[in-house]
Amino acid sequence: MEAFAGRGAIGTEPTREQTAVRLLFILDRLGDTCDEGGPLAAVRVVRAQRKLQKLDFLMRNPDYLADEIITAVEQGRLPPERLRAAREVLEQREPELHTYRMLRGQHGAYEPLHNALSVLRHLGLIKIERAGSTSDTHVRRRDYYLLEPGQLQAQQLRSRVPALAWYDEQALYVGLVAKGLIGAALKASQYEHEEYAATPSGRVIAGITERVRPRLAAALEREGLE
Repeated sequence: MEAFAGRGAIGTEPTREQTAVRLLFILDRLGDTCDEGGPLAAVRVVRAQRKLQKLDFLMRNPDYLADEIITAVEQGRLPPERLRAAREVLEQREPELHTYRMLRGQHGAYEPLHNALSVLRHLGLIKIERAGSTSDTHVRRRDYYLLEPGQLQAQQLRSRVPALAWYDEQALYVGLVAKGLIGAALKASQYEHEEYAATPSGRVIAGITERVRPRLAAALEREGLE
């Protein structure tokens, strides 16, 4: 997986390999600890594709992530010092090279992930299991498990491949506002953005960078942070 390193840019599509690395770090950094009901050798889990999609949206859209951090500070869920993290996400971590806009699906931001997930499954790094009631045409939920080899692979990537550090660090920033939340809560917060909610199904969700910059500057000034 060391060959997965690469950079993108706003308006381009991430490669299957870039997406696989991003999902691996999401599972490793943001997955919940597995209970006894998980598969053998499972260490982390993201329950439901909806949550995985919403976490991926924040990874891929630094402007939305920065805005979520500002909101969390204003609501008292994060200390004021975390505004510096919002600034780093929005301005200092080459966001223009790592922004991949997503399409608006019927239930919010959506991107087909099966190809990238298939890479991780083929390598024995993850396992996907159905949960809840199912039928021939409907699966209530899919849970995404990080296995012990996947956790080891993530550890090796973060220590051996500096070019992939951005993905790993971005997952930590996402965790400031998203860790422990269910997919419905993440979806609701994203729908609060007019640009997100007003995007027609099948169209690319617009960015909010130009709106977030003055909001961040005002918040930093208000808290007396440089």
